Amino acid sequence: MKEDTRVTQDDIDRARVELKPILGIAPGRYLAGLLVAASAAALFAIFILPGLVKPGSVYRFEADPPDAAVYLDGAYLVSGAAPVFVKRGPHTLEVRRAGFEPTRLEFEAPSRLVGSLFFPRRQILRAGLRVAEPSAALRLGVRDFAAWALTGAPSEAYQHPMILSEAAIAASLDPELEAKGLLSAAFSYATNGPAYRDAIRAAAVAYGASAALTPFSLGRAAAAAAEELAAEPALLLALANQLPAEAKAAIEASTLFRRARAGLASAPAAPAAAGAVTAAGREFVMLPAGDYALGQARGRLEAFGLARYEVTNAEFRAFVAAKPAWAPAARDGLVAAGLADPRYLSTIDTDPADAPVRHVSRYAALAYCDWLSERAPAGYRVDLPTEAQWAYAAAAGRPSSGILLDLPRNGPEPVGSSGRDAAGFYGLLGNVWEWCADAYAPQAGLAAEARLRWASAEGVVRGGSWANQPNAVELSSRGPMPPSASTPFTGFRPALVRAEP
Repeated sequence: MKEDTRVTQDDIDRARVELKPILGIAPGRYLAGLLVAASAAALFAIFILPGLVKPGSVYRFEADPPDAAVYLDGAYLVSGAAPVFVKRGPHTLEVRRAGFEPTRLEFEAPSRLVGSLFFPRRQILRAGLRVAEPSAALRLGVRDFAAWALTGAPSEAYQHPMILSEAAIAASLDPELEAKGLLSAAFSYATNGPAYRDAIRAAAVAYGASAALTPFSLGRAAAAAAEELAAEPALLLALANQLPAEAKAAIEASTLFRRARAGLASAPAAPAAAGAVTAAGREFVMLPAGDYALGQARGRLEAFGLARYEVTNAEFRAFVAAKPAWAPAARDGLVAAGLADPRYLSTIDTDPADAPVRHVSRYAALAYCDWLSERAPAGYRVDLPTEAQWAYAAAAGRPSSGILLDLPRNGPEPVGSSGRDAAGFYGLLGNVWEWCADAYAPQAGLAAEARLRWASAEGVVRGGSWANQPNAVELSSRGPMPPSASTPFTGFRPALVRAEP
């Protein structure tokens, strides 16, 4: 019978573990040393090692104006955004914004050796820009303001920034700032209450020639605003709809408002074509001077001519042969310069020669007009039509049909395919949207002259295209388009106008 080998409690109580000395060092001493070493290693890893492995500081970069572009060592950052870790050593900060002189700062990022994991060194670096040309800063502010207005009414998700007021404050640094027309242009772009408030505040700053709204500056601003509204009282019609009931009633009781409303009671008679002329190798239908209606705007036009047909591929090929800087081969350079997009003239060699040129930017259309102006009769020049001129010609022509998507189509038809209208034009409705000379504003026709100086970033196109359903567009259809856009739906026809003396 085997001996019982079970471990008993008595065995456990009598058991002993003995550590042997290591290199003559007693166990009690080397265990204490190991504990100290482990603690030191842990403290080193937590408090020292991060500062050695990743030395640097946490920076917040702030720029003035706040929407300036911030670059750290050439990489784009967002001004005022979340803090950024910057490695120890020399760095370069660049701040840029159109209309301001760029700023370049060289700085040395420090570091913290102890405790950087929990308490990193924090720095704030601020860079302010000086206005290079105050009026240019204000023009850029108008472009941004108009773009914000197109986004619609503000909501809890986002609010419109007071971007025009900020631009006006920057521009007020120029004692010779000339801001005439600013309020009119801003009112034509505004589409909601906050935008109107921003426009009024910006005009008060710009017209008062002071960033501080004092009684004196407000008086100057009020006088300038009254002069503009008297010249174009239709602006009050758009403003009144955005005002509280009491303020709206006060506006509606004014003489200017009543005059503007009376002007809408009747529309001017449609003009009749006054023959045709051939100039610079193109045929223009001539239209007499007369009154026009465009939206809520009323005005008078001098006599002018509008091309009978849209510009064709063959005609535009002749232009790019004479001006190779605008040829398809120069596309990359035009895109880089912001004068076209990558689709520029992509079908000019494959579309029929007598079809309207498309994939053409407004810049290219204007360059074509300048080229025709070199051969225009004395006292005349060729340009894109203003929106008022285009609408005036459409009122004379009154086309009842056009080349639209009533039939299966994959592109425009040759010019002249739609039939001749009452004034002698072809294709005003459909085929391709046509570039106009104006900057786009939601309030069609308002402040057209002021918008020549205070332009939005969008151009105007009119008339619809081959890709639109017949029930989706009419002669009054219009839309915004970036001037560099080169779409398969957009072309143009030039106008013959009097040259300025």
